[in-house]
Amino acid sequence: MAEKSFFNPTLAYVSSISFFITALFNAILTIWKEEDKNIYNWLAATFGHHWVGHGIILLVLFIVLTIILSFVIKTEEIDEKKITIMIALVLLGSILSVLIIGGYFWMHFAAEA
Repeated sequence: MAEKSFFNPTLAYVSSISFFITALFNAILTIWKEEDKNIYNWLAATFGHHWVGHGIILLVLFIVLTIILSFVIKTEEIDEKKITIMIALVLLGSILSVLIIGGYFWMHFAAEA
């Protein structure tokens, strides 16, 4: 009898796409809060602290995107190409998010100097 696997190729694949989108939105939301104090204040008032609200929004976005994409994208197997895409999406999302946030703060503080 074959062993049942809990690995779901579709879920693995779409969660990497969701991570990429969520990582970019993280950078956008970080800058948005810095530029628009109404957003900052709303997050702080609604969630007790702006970072708590920030985290909850990102978590909800990731979960909702993963659920939606799992209905839109179906994959039965994860081949080498898909693994490469998944790794690239996670790395690229992380790197772009850091560069966007870092670039914003670098330009922001460089302008003040």
